[in-house]
Amino acid sequence: MKHLANLVTASRAPLGIAIALILQNPTQSNIILCIILAIIAESTDFLDGTIARATNSVSAIGKALDPLCDSLYRVSVFIGFVMAGWMALPLLFIFVFRDIIVAYSRIFAAQNNKDVAARISGKIKAVFQGVAQIGVLAYAAKNVDNLDVAMHIIPQGLLYAAAAITFYSLIDYTYHNVFAD
Repeated sequence: MKHLANLVTASRAPLGIAIALILQNPTQSNIILCIILAIIAESTDFLDGTIARATNSVSAIGKALDPLCDSLYRVSVFIGFVMAGWMALPLLFIFVFRDIIVAYSRIFAAQNNKDVAARISGKIKAVFQGVAQIGVLAYAAKNVDNLDVAMHIIPQGLLYAAAAITFYSLIDYTYHNVFAD
């Protein structure tokens, strides 16, 4: 029971890889499977912390594992979107660069005895990315016979909104962890 929260956290990364791989054959049943996997993954993001607090098993490894598995999960799904031709590569760079820069800014902050707690911008970013991913998958499932996701305003609007919030989160974390006193 002591490690249950960390196991739930760690399950997110393989779910992202599975979604990315399944999207390489975007049939309606495969896309629906991806939606189910995405909902499970997003649920684990809430569930792991709840389990850790309820079982009094909040740990340093869990605090480090959570943002890592969030990044691996979400970036894997976005890579799947790029590979399926549903998302522009420059958007992927925003998602990947934000996570790398935030991880290093946290290290910098910790080395300088600064608070490295999660920021509200990171939580908002996570919500926007999750909604965008599930929204794009839902759009694709509904329009599987005309699957040019990259040319439709709804899925692209979701992805660009997620990228904008992600970029804002990058600036917020970098300022707070590196430049703020």
